[in-house]
Amino acid sequence: MDIKDFADKYAKAWHKAALSGNTDEFEPMHDPSFVSHDLFIEAPLKGYLQHLRDIKKSGEIKKFELRYLVGDTSLFLLDFKALYHFKENVPGKPDTKGKEVAAHYRCLFHVKNGKVDELWSAGTASEKAL
Repeated sequence: MDIKDFADKYAKAWHKAALSGNTDEFEPMHDPSFVSHDLFIEAPLKGYLQHLRDIKKSGEIKKFELRYLVGDTSLFLLDFKALYHFKENVPGKPDTKGKEVAAHYRCLFHVKNGKVDELWSAGTASEKAL
């Protein structure tokens, strides 16, 4: 498996899932034991996918960019930038209603047996009133 090819396919599937709110094609790219490690939360696959759907339901995605940075064997790093306009609070993220949120994260993925089994992300998010 070429890690860059896999990362490109993963980024395309993530982009499609985020913009549509439909995670059906994105979910199979993950190992059932998947865990996302974020700055504030740790989520299993079900919670991670629900968060993507919740973001889409809570507002408008104005920008969603993923850029491959580097990869080697079983790891790859993506640069993630997004801009959201929320009309409702995102579940688990109070006080997002009526705000523009700009996010910029670095996301490191581990691949096992052709599926992502762990994600570590760190970055910043800024808010301002719409």
